[in-house]
Amino acid sequence: MSIKQEILIVDDRVENLMALERTLAGTGASLVQATSGERALAATLDRDFALAILDVQMPGMDGYELAELLRGDPKTRGIPIVFLTASSREEQQIFKGYESGAVDYIVKPFYPDVLVSKVRVFLELHAQRAALREQHQQLVAVNQELEAFTSAVSHDLRAPLHAIAGLTELLIEGPGTLDPDQRELIRQMSNETSRMERLIAALLALSRVSRAEMVLDRVDLGDQAREIIARLRTAEPDRHVEVVIAEGLSAHGDPRLLLQVLENLLSNAWKFTCRTPRPRIEVGSLTREGRVAFFVRDNGIGFEMKHAQEVFAPFKRLLGAREYPGTGVGLTTVQRIVARHGGRVWCESEVERGTTFFFTLDVRGDG
Repeated sequence: MSIKQEILIVDDRVENLMALERTLAGTGASLVQATSGERALAATLDRDFALAILDVQMPGMDGYELAELLRGDPKTRGIPIVFLTASSREEQQIFKGYESGAVDYIVKPFYPDVLVSKVRVFLELHAQRAALREQHQQLVAVNQELEAFTSAVSHDLRAPLHAIAGLTELLIEGPGTLDPDQRELIRQMSNETSRMERLIAALLALSRVSRAEMVLDRVDLGDQAREIIARLRTAEPDRHVEVVIAEGLSAHGDPRLLLQVLENLLSNAWKFTCRTPRPRIEVGSLTREGRVAFFVRDNGIGFEMKHAQEVFAPFKRLLGAREYPGTGVGLTTVQRIVARHGGRVWCESEVERGTTFFFTLDVRGDG
């Protein structure tokens, strides 16, 4: 990426400005001269400088005062400042320069090659920052397009699905000459329509996971797990599942997103123990490689470990959809949420002996 780079040079003596211009001519940057602090501030109003080189001793506003004003303005506080001064290298003077916001302090007379080398470093850093800003802007634009697309998909796909669902319901419930086999086919059509509606909702939720703003706080995963299990028991009151949830499962993260992680993992554990004689689900934590790993363990149907990575792929189902219904994106959602928290998720499983999902979290903050 080619960008226009400008350097602000400030000195009350024109001959010093001309000397600097000759020294820095080979850097490829445009040089903007100012003979006072006031003129330097005016120059920053409509420019994004890659670097400012300031003389310290100037009448009126000196270099230190100018640096402090630049640091106090959000628009200019990111400009690196290098002081050029004829003063001696007393520690107090140098400290004052850095305290004013300088990144370097060079005493005259200086070696031109040294100054040019340092300036080239700052120009490269400026170019990198500009490239990152451009990438960020492109990413924001792509996310906005994605959000508009998913909203359109939600509306355009759901509208005909609702119409189909309504018509099939009329055919099933209304009077007519349908025989039992025909009625059963229409009922299957209605079920598939409902399944597609759930799949669209899951896909939209998955897309939002990557874009949602994270609000970090201290989270009691144990409390969240107990709430989820209570809802699962209410939905299936005839099922008797032993559930063990450890105390003190404290984590740092986004409470809403971590709730989705546990909902997906516990719902899976609940579902895949439905044919186990004595179903058991455990939620806890342990230490792996010096880090806390939370886990959800069940003694359900399990699977072969050669498929361990496939379970996180969207729409990848190791077991029959009719026996164990679902959207196929739950574990993909878990993986994305954990990744946004700087952690990772993995599993251990054995056929007919159950599965354990582990995840770590590594977001920063005080909570």
